[in-house]
Amino acid sequence: MQSRREILRGGLGVFAAGAMGPIMGAGTASAQKFASRTISPAGVSLNELKASRPLAPRSFDPKPRMIDGFRFKSWFEGDDFEDDIPFHSQQNDFPGGQPPEPKEEVDVLVVGGGISGLSAAYALREYNPVVLELHDRFGGNAQGGTINGAEFTLGSAYVITPDNGSLLDNFYRDLGLDKVVRTDEIPAPVEIDGEINDDIWAGMGVAKEDVPAYEAYRKLVMEMANNYPDVPFPEQWMIDLDRLSLREHIEQEMGMPVPAALAAAIQAYCYASFAAGWEEISATLGWNFLAAEEFGRWVFPGGNAWMADQLWRRLYQLDQKDPMHAPHLRPNRRTVDLRIQADGRSLVTWIEPDGTYASMLAKEVVMACPKNIARAIIHNLEQEDQERYNAMRLTRRAYLVANVVVDRPIPLDFYDIFLLENPENYPMSDGDAANFWRYTDVTNGSFTPGPNANSIPSRPSVLTLFWPLPFDSARFSLVLGDPILEYGTALAGKLRSTLELVGLPESSVMEIRFARWGHAVPLSRVGFLADGIHDLIRPAYRESVHFANQDNWGMPAIENAVIDAFEVADTIKKRLG
Repeated sequence: MQSRREILRGGLGVFAAGAMGPIMGAGTASAQKFASRTISPAGVSLNELKASRPLAPRSFDPKPRMIDGFRFKSWFEGDDFEDDIPFHSQQNDFPGGQPPEPKEEVDVLVVGGGISGLSAAYALREYNPVVLELHDRFGGNAQGGTINGAEFTLGSAYVITPDNGSLLDNFYRDLGLDKVVRTDEIPAPVEIDGEINDDIWAGMGVAKEDVPAYEAYRKLVMEMANNYPDVPFPEQWMIDLDRLSLREHIEQEMGMPVPAALAAAIQAYCYASFAAGWEEISATLGWNFLAAEEFGRWVFPGGNAWMADQLWRRLYQLDQKDPMHAPHLRPNRRTVDLRIQADGRSLVTWIEPDGTYASMLAKEVVMACPKNIARAIIHNLEQEDQERYNAMRLTRRAYLVANVVVDRPIPLDFYDIFLLENPENYPMSDGDAANFWRYTDVTNGSFTPGPNANSIPSRPSVLTLFWPLPFDSARFSLVLGDPILEYGTALAGKLRSTLELVGLPESSVMEIRFARWGHAVPLSRVGFLADGIHDLIRPAYRESVHFANQDNWGMPAIENAVIDAFEVADTIKKRLG
């Protein structure tokens, strides 16, 4: 098996896009029999279940809002809550003070239907797990959609090119992702004063006096790529490095001033990837991302929603195998309480869409939701393990994504462009970030065409704008006042120059759709590893409650979510025998 370092030295392979093979046995007799039922034993309609696909079809808003000459979808995708925002108030005020008696018993219950939860359920599919998801669609922030045949992401956009033969490589190929992937191997260009610089990371097209600094930075990147700080961060130097911010380490190792354009480009990358600045994030966790980018990116139609959708499709088939617990994928179920019983099983309670409570017993539970939510669900956790309870209160950052649907192909062939404008004025501290009121980068949401793209002549394209909110109070700006109007007004002013940059006329814009994520990204803060937070929040609780989420390591990395999901699955398999 080749290591990342060997791949780096030998050059990256490119996988060509191909047609998807058959995914579901929807034409089988058992599938037809299942489809004949309108309501499942658990009270979920089949229409509701099918609409819960991570990459479900979307429609143009029949009553869009006009803001500064552009049509905006009238409300958010993603966290689309209006009045009742989950976990901002008491969730388990049970009638009579106790959760209801369980109506079902299962071997495995998964709380959270994002990538980590779906991956854990997939790895444990032999046990017919049930997955409870808060939203009406699965995928977490790896949701997406299709509109007139064009796929787009609501958040998570790509994965790092995996090592050949690795767990991730085998997992992706098992899902057929290698058949639709387009590999992006070119460092992201940056826009400066309205011009695109494709080679800034290599020191091309910059002032002559700044070239040594770019060379020093490039040398540092290659050194870190050859000593890749990957989970589980086993070496002491990785823990020691965690005590420095990424900014401190880069400036220390370069030994010279960092030019404004380079500093701004690094900061833009950190904002887009971490919703935090290079002065806030751990050098170890920061390099885990920056070094990994050297190995290229796998981009799927609709971003990582394509991966979530393939997982959903396979788990959907469990209903045919085990109709007693159908549906195994249950959207719109807000888990509010978990109590471990005397026999070691967990009584898990959730709120049904009609507001009533329901419970089931599970031998093993995977908490694939953010730790801030898990700590509120586990009954008496604060009294039983206060250190863990306190450690699970992680700082998280908000995120906004705008999908700009246009009526034609995008003339410029690119994947991601960071938008710096005037680098001298780019916000370089957490204090400045609170006044940072624009998106950081534009991606070609149609970079990887879906397998049916050529069969839809009128297929539009999508520009995806990433708008991280790198300050702690930002989530309130997404719920107070009229956020669609406020963010739409700010976006429209910048969008015209972005359209011109990529060669699109303003008239090509059909609709702009906001997706918001109020607690999307765990802060990869300095000292997260050195303080031992990962050692407190990752281990199983009372042996049978397991944790799989991107925040296990304080990083918004889909790779870690998948790897931890498989690690948890292996533990559960040993316990169940």
